[in-house]
Amino acid sequence: MSTNATDDTNDAAMDESARRYAELNIGDEEFVIYDRENHQAWIQSTVSLHVDELR
Repeated sequence: MSTNATDDTNDAAMDESARRYAELNIGDEEFVIYDRENHQAWIQSTVSLHVDELR
């Protein structure tokens, strides 16, 4: 057993978010980001950024 073992819960949360939300490119540089669990929750935009770029 390693004495430097860590449990990075942020990675687990990011993985769960990545599974829950999806992006769809609908052409002409337009994107729809939607919630796979709530199909009424979606956003349409002409700009898409990776989550890491928002930090």
